[in-house]
Amino acid sequence: MQIVEIKQKKDWKLFHKVPQIIYKNDPNWIATLEKEVEDVFTASENKAHKNGIARLWILKDAKNALIGRIAAFVDIQRNTDHPEQLKEGGIGFFECINDKAAAALLFKTAETFLGAQDIQVIDGPVNFGQRDKFWGLLVRGFEPPLYQENYNPPYYEQFFLEHGYTPFEQILTYVGDSNKIPFKRLSAIAERLKQRNPMYVRAFSYDEVDQFAKDFSEVYNASFQHFEHFHPLEVPTVVKMMEQAKPILDPNLACIAYYEDKPAGFVVLYPDINPLLKHAKGKLNWWSIPIFLWKKRRAKTFNAKGMGFGIHPEYQSKGIFALLINYLSSDRNVHRYPRMCLATIRTHNHQIRSVYAKLQVEIGRVHVAYRKAVDPSVEITPFEFIEFED
Repeated sequence: MQIVEIKQKKDWKLFHKVPQIIYKNDPNWIATLEKEVEDVFTASENKAHKNGIARLWILKDAKNALIGRIAAFVDIQRNTDHPEQLKEGGIGFFECINDKAAAALLFKTAETFLGAQDIQVIDGPVNFGQRDKFWGLLVRGFEPPLYQENYNPPYYEQFFLEHGYTPFEQILTYVGDSNKIPFKRLSAIAERLKQRNPMYVRAFSYDEVDQFAKDFSEVYNASFQHFEHFHPLEVPTVVKMMEQAKPILDPNLACIAYYEDKPAGFVVLYPDINPLLKHAKGKLNWWSIPIFLWKKRRAKTFNAKGMGFGIHPEYQSKGIFALLINYLSSDRNVHRYPRMCLATIRTHNHQIRSVYAKLQVEIGRVHVAYRKAVDPSVEITPFEFIEFED
């Protein structure tokens, strides 16, 4: 077997070709857009890469056939800014045929590189940067993936376990039928609250994207700052995210709630476009874009994927949740988005899990992020996990 590092633009074709080989007979698989993968490893597109270091490799067999790939990376700035936390490296975008020796060589290559970067632990499979996409190994709910959601064969789990990776963090996707969510009851509560309190909701508008980004960042940073891997959102980052999402974002699924004119909560969902991208096989070009747009125009319904949900700690007892859900409860939304998919929820995030329990949605699939100690003095202590019966 031969490991080859991705060094030039033309080498990316081989990196992208690997999953086409791995999933050629899997009807559930939908290729991740190749540009989005490349953007992760482009400094101008990814702040983590701008302040970090990354390497990518492909693996060939004795006959020069592609059989695997892997990426390894370190956010140097993050490790520097948080000296009280473990120094982390990561691996991601792992793909491999069902061959233990091939998987072992990929892991060894990535770990050798990371071991020279003054880190203590390796997390994987994870994204180099944002934790709301390309995060974790799918271990339960092997259905067609949502947009920017990792998908993999079941045998990958054994690869990680056999190579010394400990299940560290559980990531949940809640799924529910919109017509079963108690919108009417929550809407009635919201209407009563609005009559008695200085609270209201403002829908997202691209005419006010800067203000939306400012208020969104304020609530997000206050809501999630106590989590270990918290990275504060900056207004320009949110503006860029919203501008990039412009082709798919539905303003009927995004709003901010205010209490006494101060941002108190937000919800942002968007149509899951992955089913419309299956034909593209990861490439958006002159022939696949028109087909995508044609499918998008003709589609009468979509799954709605949760991009973000948060309530400012100072207003968690004010009924903000009911106000946000009331905004989503229009007949138009229920009919256009018959299935709600609320993704990337960590099991130890009890606040959001308690919120989703009120929506009567259930855990549809589970991803797991693993951790391996490079420093032998480090003991891996996993976050909370839910046990499922097969």
